[in-house]
Amino acid sequence: MAIDITCYTTLDAELLNKKISKIKSDYNDIFDKSYIIYLASPILERKQLEFISDKQKRYSQESKLLIAEEFGFEGARSYFMVSVNDKSFPEMNTSEIADLLRSELGKENMIVLLNNEKLI
Repeated sequence: MAIDITCYTTLDAELLNKKISKIKSDYNDIFDKSYIIYLASPILERKQLEFISDKQKRYSQESKLLIAEEFGFEGARSYFMVSVNDKSFPEMNTSEIADLLRSELGKENMIVLLNNEKLI
């Protein structure tokens, strides 16, 4: 079974990717071994969604916005994922990784979901 952490943030994807690169560098012993952290993608606003003619692309984009809102997180502008590569959790468990990410990116700027289903 895959274990993924999805983070929804109010940060612009370009700025967030710079911060993710710094996190990867600062915590290389964690994020290149036990966990894999991926670069961020933007979350479109409702007005932007209207201009996507491809139904599947629109659904995919809209889903990200709706998931963030489902957990009471308004104003999401980007999201990124962290995959668990080593399920024995030698360095940190998923809750500790969530705490580390909130500490680095600002807890007021984000929510963290386990497998896109449970707020952690």
